[in-house]
Amino acid sequence: MDYVLGDHTYSASYQDLLEEHARYVQMTDKRFLKELPGAMHFAVFVCWFKELPTSLVLSDEGIVHQLAHLNQLQGEPIVMGRLGEIRELFDQQLRLAP
Repeated sequence: MDYVLGDHTYSASYQDLLEEHARYVQMTDKRFLKELPGAMHFAVFVCWFKELPTSLVLSDEGIVHQLAHLNQLQGEPIVMGRLGEIRELFDQQLRLAP
């Protein structure tokens, strides 16, 4: 599918998004943290694509905010102790219908 924002035309494949979601969900925690910048980009796009409310994804408990915590505070016990919850939130909020 193609979409236009301002003067730019972009393309996205729904099938590619489904596959990318599955890839991130199936990663080990170590691999997920290594690929965190890509996971953040994926999250931002899918949140926009699904038209999720900013109050849901940007608030303190939202997936984008939680991924930013992981990025900034990786290694901090309070953040790393929630990694499983954050990954579950990633799976649930960013899941697309097959």
